[in-house]
Amino acid sequence: MDADTADFAAHHAAGRSHLALARALRRAVAAARPAVVHLHSAWAGLVGRLVLPRSGPPIAYTPHCFAFERDPATVPPGLIRTARRIEQALAERTGLAVCVSPREADLAAALGLPAVHVPNTTRIRAPRIRACAATPTVVTVGRVGAQKDPHFLLDVMARIDVAAHWIWIGGGDPALEAQLRAAGVTVTGWLPPDAVAAHLAAADVYLHTAAWESCPLALLEAGAAGLPLVARSIPALDSLGLDPDLHTSEQVAAELNTVLHTGQPSRPRLQEAFAVRHTPQAQAAALTAAYEWLIGASARLTDRAEVTV
Repeated sequence: MDADTADFAAHHAAGRSHLALARALRRAVAAARPAVVHLHSAWAGLVGRLVLPRSGPPIAYTPHCFAFERDPATVPPGLIRTARRIEQALAERTGLAVCVSPREADLAAALGLPAVHVPNTTRIRAPRIRACAATPTVVTVGRVGAQKDPHFLLDVMARIDVAAHWIWIGGGDPALEAQLRAAGVTVTGWLPPDAVAAHLAAADVYLHTAAWESCPLALLEAGAAGLPLVARSIPALDSLGLDPDLHTSEQVAAELNTVLHTGQPSRPRLQEAFAVRHTPQAQAAALTAAYEWLIGASARLTDRAEVTV
């Protein structure tokens, strides 16, 4: 097993199509007879809540960023409305929304879902405090697409007063990749986890420019590498306690300049608190409580149904 599956008793390939995912999910649930089914991502949440029987185990659903959170400038408005209506329609099929940021939990509650915040995690450390290299390396991780907002990164680059190496770990839209490369950004394409970790270990600062998010693992992995984090302020990251005053490219560039000159963020305590909240221990405690609540709620509903009959 690889690092992503080593903690599981078993894992099964689900295939690439929605139909293959539906079949694999039904087979796995029938074979394992689990106490809880936990669906991760909007697509798995859609398929699983449609095809699993109402009489089956209760469903925990982690969106990892609702589809209707997209920037309206990047997709037709009708798609955003449709995504919201689908989530509302499936609310009754959801036992508990297990959300990776307080912002996501608030959005789930507004849809009529019972919701709880369970932190994402990695073995995160406090930001290291040291001088950056003579020519420091600024790194970001993610798909090159509208969500991660490469244009915002280019705006920040234009405002930095330090010569730096810029690396975007990931790939995606060819036109956006070309714009990044033309501006001097190294775009690596998709890399295996060990190669991503090596890039993070060699960097001086992590920059996150996404226009919408939930709680990206890339931020946690950068923190685990001991990097100072400079993250654009958006509602999800504000709810996680990161710097709430970095909305514009000017503000983000000013903070990044501070880190490049001093080796540390202007508000290190915010990042230290962020690290404390995203430990494996914190996640395990919150997830255990969520599953216990979900199983108990399902049992209470069953008892009421039996009494009614």
